[in-house]
Amino acid sequence: ELSCSVRALQQDVNKLKSLNKSLRKENQSLKEQLNTARNMENVRGRSLRPSCDAEFARALKVFYHSMTSVKGHLQRLRRHRPSEESDLLGLRLFMDEQCRLLRDFSELLEESVSKLKQDVAAIVRRKRERSGIWS
Repeated sequence: ELSCSVRALQQDVNKLKSLNKSLRKENQSLKEQLNTARNMENVRGRSLRPSCDAEFARALKVFYHSMTSVKGHLQRLRRHRPSEESDLLGLRLFMDEQCRLLRDFSELLEESVSKLKQDVAAIVRRKRERSGIWS
C-alpha cells in the first residue's frame, strides 16, 4: 500500500513537472510577445506611458488627497481657542501658536496647489509634444 502511495506521488510529481515546463514555455512566449508589442509601439513613436487623461486623473487624486490634509489643518485652526483663564502671557502664547498653525496651513495649501500646477503643466507639455502642437 505504501508503494502505491509512492507511485501515485511520483506520478503527481511528473505531472507537475510537465505542467511547470509548459507554463515556462508559455511565459517565455508571452514575454516575447510583450517585447515585440513594446518595440512596435516605440517604432511608431509612441511609448507605453499612460495617457494624458490618466496622468491628469492621478494628479487630481494626489491634489484631493493633499486637500484633505489642508482641510484638517483648517479645522484645527477653527477649533483652536485660548483658555478662559489666560493672562497676557497666555494670550501671547496662544497668538504665537495661532501664527504657527496659520503658517503651516498656508505652506501646506501653497505646496498642494503648486504641485497640482506643476503636474498639469507637465501633462500639457507632454500632450503638446505628442501631438506636435507648439503654442
